[in-house]
Order: sequence, then C-alpha cells, then structure tokens
Amino acid sequence: MNMLSRRQREIELLEEKYGEVEHDQHLKWVIFKNVSLPEGWNRSSTDVLILIPDGYPVSPPDNFSVDSGLRTASGSMPKNYGEGQHHFGREWGQFSVHILKETWSPSNEILNGTNLITYMMVVVEKRLSEVN
Repeated sequence: MNMLSRRQREIELLEEKYGEVEHDQHLKWVIFKNVSLPEGWNRSSTDVLILIPDGYPVSPPDNFSVDSGLRTASGSMPKNYGEGQHHFGREWGQFSVHILKETWSPSNEILNGTNLITYMMVVVEKRLSEVN
C-alpha cells in the first residue's frame, strides 16, 4: 500500500469513528469538526486540526490545534497551549504534545499498529479531557 492509499484508508476509518472530516487532496492535514469538549471548558465543542508530517506513518503527528480562544470555564489559558497559529485562513490555538518514538509503532497493517485513530484517541481526546 503506498503512503497516499494508506492515508486515504485512515481518513475513511476516522470518518467511520468521528463523522465527516475535512482534508486536503494530498492528505497532509485533517480537520475534525465540532469535537465535543467535557464540562470545564469555555465551549462545548471545537474543531481539531492535525497536520500529518511528510514522514508519516514512521513519524507521528506533533502537536494539534483547536479553534483559537479555548479557555477553561474560569477563563484560564490551558497548559501547554499557545495561540497565533494560522492555517487555511483561520487562527488556531495549538496544544504542544509530543509522542515518544518508543510509543509510536506503526504497522503495514493499519489496525495492528499506531495510526491517526490512535493519535486522535490517545493524544487529542486524552488532552482535551484534562481541563487545565
């Protein structure tokens, strides 16, 4: 399976789990629409942007972005978060989260190794569940 075919299959799996996602024709980024946020944030949902690195799947995504202006319900800036990222004509806030190379182990069989679905579940969803 070539890299573009792999990315396309992963996008299909992401859509099965999360609903329609937006992406470019070269599958270098994906935007999840209206991802639900738990209580404790200043909004109930946000879009999530993941940039897919050229070396993917050997290299995991690094960081993820959300709609700018995300705060805790008390108005505090989240930890490991900064604003001022501009992609696709929009401003984004970026969470600085990094995967250790030892924990990223993709496989030729998409579902047998780490992939964009595991990144979304283990990195993005976990971080957004931690309201701080």
